[in-house]
Amino acid sequence: MKTPARRRRGRPSKANTLDQDLLLQLTLKAFAENGFEGTSLKTISDQLHIDDSLIYYHYKNKQNLWKQAMWQVITEYERQAKETVRLCKDQSTIDLGKSLTRHLVYFMAEHIEVYKIMNHELTRRSERSDWIIDNMLKPLGDRLTPIFQAYKRAGYEVNMPINNYIALIFGILSQFFFMDTMSKRLYDVDVYQQAEVDRHADLAVEIIFSSIFRKVE
Repeated sequence: MKTPARRRRGRPSKANTLDQDLLLQLTLKAFAENGFEGTSLKTISDQLHIDDSLIYYHYKNKQNLWKQAMWQVITEYERQAKETVRLCKDQSTIDLGKSLTRHLVYFMAEHIEVYKIMNHELTRRSERSDWIIDNMLKPLGDRLTPIFQAYKRAGYEVNMPINNYIALIFGILSQFFFMDTMSKRLYDVDVYQQAEVDRHADLAVEIIFSSIFRKVE
């Protein structure tokens, strides 16, 4: 009787391929719905019909998978935002700000899982909340300083600390999508329909650039 061959360490023996993009999409959805502690790699691998050892092989642990899933969306946002600036380079400073605000609404509608994760993680200090602050919110705050200065040069009053502005902007833009179940149940409104997203973008731009930023007469 032959002795079974010993498995070699390293790559999982199960002949499965890993769709990285689909994995990261499902990862964000799972973390948004169940939280970090309530999500296991086994749960995610079962949705992909693969062995969880394949995920461990590529990402080592759940924390690394979480970071990579978040980082992929951040990278995509940065790419799209730069493209928005390129396409709108002939606009005035304020109109460019409106275009970027509108783009962020559309991006949130497509990637609301990331903002749900942010909303949950930032309620307490953790390695993940520090990661969000260092990789998402601090870079945003750093970019806002010269933008605020440009608004002032364009004749707009800007009397709000950046930390207040970041909190307000995320609340105004994202809460509409967070409360999708309420909108559907009480008003039969699907907040992710294009017409609803367009309307919310219009309202957000109107609120921000008529209330938070005011033209000095």
